[in-house]
Amino acid sequence: MTESAAAQVTIPAAGEHVIPPLGRLRRITKLPYFNVALIVGCGIFVSTFAQAGVLGLYPLRFLLKDKLGEGPLRVALFMQLANMPWNLKIIAGIISDAIPLFGTRRRHYLVFSSLLAGLLWLCIAIVPARFLPLLMMTMVMNIALVFVSTITGGILVEGGQSFGVTGKLSSVRVMAMNIASLGVPLGAVLAAMTLGVSALVAAVPLFLLFFVAFFLYKEPPTAKRDPKIWKNVGEQLKIALKAKSLWFAAGLLFLVQFAPGFYTPLMFYQTDTLHFSEKFIGLISLVAAIAGAIGALFYVYFCRRFTLRQLLYACVFFTSLLSLLYLGYNDRKSALIIEIIYAFAVSLAQLPLYDLAARATPKGSEAVGYSIIVSVWNWGLLVSDLVGSGLYEKYNLTFKNLVWLNAGTTLLALIAIPLLPALLVDSKENA
Repeated sequence: MTESAAAQVTIPAAGEHVIPPLGRLRRITKLPYFNVALIVGCGIFVSTFAQAGVLGLYPLRFLLKDKLGEGPLRVALFMQLANMPWNLKIIAGIISDAIPLFGTRRRHYLVFSSLLAGLLWLCIAIVPARFLPLLMMTMVMNIALVFVSTITGGILVEGGQSFGVTGKLSSVRVMAMNIASLGVPLGAVLAAMTLGVSALVAAVPLFLLFFVAFFLYKEPPTAKRDPKIWKNVGEQLKIALKAKSLWFAAGLLFLVQFAPGFYTPLMFYQTDTLHFSEKFIGLISLVAAIAGAIGALFYVYFCRRFTLRQLLYACVFFTSLLSLLYLGYNDRKSALIIEIIYAFAVSLAQLPLYDLAARATPKGSEAVGYSIIVSVWNWGLLVSDLVGSGLYEKYNLTFKNLVWLNAGTTLLALIAIPLLPALLVDSKENA
């Protein structure tokens, strides 16, 4: 665990008991991993909420579709290229792990990246409303957000491995992401306004994180820049690249996400075929986000009663099965019911993948290793959305054809689970 993490954690003395009710909250805040969980939750919330694919999802999508006249493939291409920096998180991981900034490896990166991301969101509001200028500015903004997310991921891995609570912190991570995804329905409302309003709403929480990190997150400025820094970078990469468990985990995550997706085609199906309004799509997103946040709460129960391998089998099977719900996606009522069930169940079903990512990250290369796994995950999502959108637009596959294709190809990930090392996945979480 880093000096910064240690400085943030207070471990109760042996034999300490909570007697008065007013002391109960104080004791909770002194749990070994409380501050780690708090930092992880805040960092993940902000870096998720402010994404172009969350708060900016509908403002950008409807701008591209309705004002610029782009089709599903071009809309998917814009969003995937704009999010390309998320597929290169390894670079941010290397920098944050190996190159101290003003004597710290976490604090100052978090401070400056959150401030920069907020300023860049404001810049998005003033660039010309054309495909290329919007794309370039959004990509640069995402680079800053990648640093916010990567630093938080490094803290998650360090705390999770130190206290043996990777499952609990992964649950905090997903709950924060699901709560932050409330930005999606908010963005649907903002889509009817100018892009500048959306940019301002995205920038505000980033500026708040800047102040929180600057005033509350303390890390002793004792980290030194190694004269042989690039040798150290190479050593960290070597640790990560030689970790078989990391690549087994990354391969499984890629297979799960690689299935041809219907994410962008769903929006066109909702608006062009079912004639849903932006407001109703926002309502669907709202109830789905709430259902997803509730679903994540249940993972703490399951991770203590089943091995991770058992949970991974269930994850792949239920992710595939639940996709078939969209075959009944025919009107407003069915859309609401399906989105609620799907969001609740998939949020729970995919948590083992986050748990696996944290467990598979090699010690000594926490941020780099975790970034590699998440980057592979994101590459799978990129390919999935582009392939699905291309099949929908260029080869005239119907939305429900894509649902069948997605469900079937997701099951291919089952072949990779037996290959995962027993030491990694054949244990329950006991903390």
